[in-house]
Amino acid sequence: MLAAMRRCVSRLRWTTLLSGLLVAAGCGDDGGTGTTGAGTDTATTATGTATQGSSTGTGTTGTGTTAGTASGSGGSSGSTGGSTGATTGGTGTTGSGSTGGSASGGTTGTGGTAGTSGTGGSTGGSGTTGGVATDIEVVITADNAYGFGYGTDSMIFNYWGGVENFTAGEIFNCGDGPETYLVPGSEADNATHLYIIAWADSAVTQGVIGRFHRTGDGMFGEDVFTGDGNWEVCATGMNFSPGSGGPSQTLIDQMIVACNEGNLDPNTSSGGWVDTVGTSLGALAVGEDNTTPYNGGPQPGNEFPLVCQNLMPAEARWMWFNWDPANIVWPNQSPFLWPGGGGNPDHQFLIFRLAADVLPPPQ
Repeated sequence: MLAAMRRCVSRLRWTTLLSGLLVAAGCGDDGGTGTTGAGTDTATTATGTATQGSSTGTGTTGTGTTAGTASGSGGSSGSTGGSTGATTGGTGTTGSGSTGGSASGGTTGTGGTAGTSGTGGSTGGSGTTGGVATDIEVVITADNAYGFGYGTDSMIFNYWGGVENFTAGEIFNCGDGPETYLVPGSEADNATHLYIIAWADSAVTQGVIGRFHRTGDGMFGEDVFTGDGNWEVCATGMNFSPGSGGPSQTLIDQMIVACNEGNLDPNTSSGGWVDTVGTSLGALAVGEDNTTPYNGGPQPGNEFPLVCQNLMPAEARWMWFNWDPANIVWPNQSPFLWPGGGGNPDHQFLIFRLAADVLPPPQ
C-alpha cells in the first residue's frame, strides 16, 4: 500500500509539471493479497486498482484440495476527482468522481469514495470594447468655396463653413491654399459620414479636391481621396455666390433630408443622391488627378493647375456635378468648365458625402 501511495504522489507531481494546472488524478491503493488456501495450492494474489475518482479491488478465490479462504481488500477511497477548472471568461465546469468498485472473488472490497467536485474556473478578465478611437485628418481646397462637416446620413454634427477663395493662390498655393482639419477620435467614432458643401462663381472653372485618412499613436491609415468610388453628390439647385458665406448648417441639414428622400425638383437639381453612374438628372463628375501641370489655361481634361503637392497627394482627383451626363462626357467635354450663360446650370449648391467607415484604420 505504501508503494502505491508513492507511485500516486509521483504521478501527481508529473501531472502538475506537464500541464501547468493542478489536476488531481484519483489514486487508490492496491487491493490486499488473498490469504493462502489450506490445500496444496496457493491462492492467487488479490489486487486492487483505482482510476481517477474511483477505485476497484479484485480478489480471486484460493483453490486447493480443501478450499482455502481468500480475501482481497477492496480499493481504498478514491482521491479527489474533478480537476480544477481552467480560468476562462465563463464559469468553470464542475469535476465529478465515481464510486469505487467492489472486489470480486474474495471478500467484497471497500468502495472508493466519490471524488470531490472540481473547482469551477474563475471569471475571466474584462474584455476591451471595440478598437481605440482614431482621429480623422482632412485636407481640402475648392474652386471657389466650400465648407467641411461630419455627422450622420441625416444631419451634420460639426460644420466649418464659409471658406471662400477669390484668388488662384488661395486655391492652389502651399501658403494660402488647401486647409487642414482634424476630427477628434471621440467624435469621429460617432460620425458615419463626412461632408463637403460646395458653391462657386459663374466663371471659368469649378471643383473640389481633397484627401482623408485616420491617424493615431503616430500611425496613419491608408489615404482616401476625392474621386474614389464611394462618393455621392446631391445638387440642391439653391445657388450661392462666393462672398455670401454659403448655406447655413440648418439649410444644409434640411437639404440632406430632402436628398435622402429623393424628392428635389428634377428641373433644377439632381433629385437626390447620385454617384458616377448617375441618372438622367445628373452624375458625380470625377476629373483629373493632381499630377497634370497647367497647359497654358483651362481646357477639357486639364482644367486646373497643380495643388500644393506638400499637402495634396498626386492621387487626389477633382470632383463636381455633371448636370448633363448624356452630352458632357469628360475629358472630351467638361463639367468643370463654366458653360456660359445665366442661371444655375450646374444646380449648385452641391453636397458631397463619403461614408466614414471606408477610411482604413492606422497601421
